[in-house]
Amino acid sequence: MTVPSERVYPSSASSSSLVAKECEADGKGLTPRESIDESRFEAGFCEFHGWFTAGIKSTDGTGSRWFSGCPRCLAETKIKKLFGQSMIPKRFADKNFEGYEATEKGQYQALKSCLDFAQELKTDWFSGKTLLLIGTPGTGKTHLACAVGHEAIKQGRTVLYTTITRLLEDIKSSWNDKDRSVKNIIARYVSVDLLILDEIGAFTGISEREKDYLFEVINARYEQMKPMIAVSNLRLSGADSIEAYLEERSFDRLCEQARLVVFGWESFRRKSLC
Repeated sequence: MTVPSERVYPSSASSSSLVAKECEADGKGLTPRESIDESRFEAGFCEFHGWFTAGIKSTDGTGSRWFSGCPRCLAETKIKKLFGQSMIPKRFADKNFEGYEATEKGQYQALKSCLDFAQELKTDWFSGKTLLLIGTPGTGKTHLACAVGHEAIKQGRTVLYTTITRLLEDIKSSWNDKDRSVKNIIARYVSVDLLILDEIGAFTGISEREKDYLFEVINARYEQMKPMIAVSNLRLSGADSIEAYLEERSFDRLCEQARLVVFGWESFRRKSLC
């Protein structure tokens, strides 16, 4: 809970100092009151984060102008909301770079490539880059894709995770729904800052019409220079590949400014078998 400081300690500066010292000593790393210039700003106290600038003091007698609350609490609330909207599956809700198991050269290279991609987004978000993660099942592709998504959410960016199957089923569900249009559904996948498109190739029997819908999503993001992460168990090109599945026009747009990472080691899932 966040409240202005005078509501917490209305009568005594010494009591405020005592509590501030207790906060510093309790091991939570709370921000000390001394960090705020109280000649210019109002101080507020948050039980989770310590002292913060709660408002600007008036210089003309009109009264202080108060802010919304603890900025760190507000930021954390925003992140939780963004994560809830991201549709990242529960299994990957806590997947991050630190938790990725790298024990061989290829895995270390994959981890570094994804870390580099996440860092590049921080410095140049609208570069239109794509991260292509391809390889055999169970090798950590979705883990690292979601780890990049988590980093984007920490920056306050909107992220949407989906599979090819879910995206196409979402679009097709609008065909007989007067309250939903294909245009509006496609706009949802285009509007987010980062789109994670998983399981490319898993939707079998894809029709030409469905390929057109995929092209609309990919092309719109390409034109707006919005980043994407594409994940697939298929090879890059040739027979039974991403190129054959998406067709040349969509594949070509994914490849421009793309960072390709190939996952070619044993499945982590199978290693867990007793």
